[in-house]
Amino acid sequence: MKNMTVKVSGLVIAMLLALPVISAAQGMGQTQGMGQSSGMGTSTANGKMSTPPNQAQNPPDTKQAPPAAAPPALDPKEEDAFKKLSGMQNADPKDIVKSGDDFSKGFPKSNHLETVYSIMAAAYMQLGDDGNLFKYGNKTLAMNPANVDALAVMTVATARRIDPDQRVDAANKEKQVDDWGGKCVNALNALVKPDGVTDADFARSRDGKLAMCYSGLGQTALFEGKVPDAVKDLTMATKLEGSQPDPVDLYLLGMSLAAGKQYNEAVTVFQQCIKDSDQRMVPMCQEQLNGAKKEAAKAPKQ
Repeated sequence: MKNMTVKVSGLVIAMLLALPVISAAQGMGQTQGMGQSSGMGTSTANGKMSTPPNQAQNPPDTKQAPPAAAPPALDPKEEDAFKKLSGMQNADPKDIVKSGDDFSKGFPKSNHLETVYSIMAAAYMQLGDDGNLFKYGNKTLAMNPANVDALAVMTVATARRIDPDQRVDAANKEKQVDDWGGKCVNALNALVKPDGVTDADFARSRDGKLAMCYSGLGQTALFEGKVPDAVKDLTMATKLEGSQPDPVDLYLLGMSLAAGKQYNEAVTVFQQCIKDSDQRMVPMCQEQLNGAKKEAAKAPKQ
């Protein structure tokens, strides 16, 4: 891990490690699973599907192919249970966890388990249960390393658990965040809206996940002393979070701006942070706001 440009006090680190991701997990279930890899093949530069390897070179097979096996019949109880769980995006995360646990026990071989595990990981993040968050996030990624729901959750949750004083562990976590976050951003930016999902719901779900990825990437950049990258990523995160940005992201963005001697901009961000209805970040943002104002006053007038 590189030397930090920004010195973060022990109290601040303790606060960040103790806080759940305040708003990032909200609405994660709205179109949960829409970003799973479909495995449909390779596309050409013009967006059309390419010919699978060796298909064009082989002569046509004149033998009649055996009839394809019929797909296994869907279990109505399983499908009803999955539909119910998928529609619980506004429910208490405790109820989501219970429904997910009941589903996984009742249908242990279900093709929906990847999505169920990702929903449970997001719910556990809202509950601040790190153990189960990482348990189900890792289960999801073991089934599909390209699952954007899990990548988003794991990126921001891992970043929130980085303690710069623990150098070896911090360096490992930063590397993991950079890997997951980069994959997440690339996959989400390339995502095509599925049938049956409205433009508004698709954009809201995609942008929420992108915000989580940029948040994690921005925090690691700040801790690594990559201040311009931190400002860029955290600005993107707070923009994607809409009218009520995550106050932790506002705090980190303000710290990044101050580290880059952009004190007036930092003042604006910290002022937004102290107006947040979640009061947990207010004392920290207020302290940094006072410091940024003093530094801004010292700066030569242009």
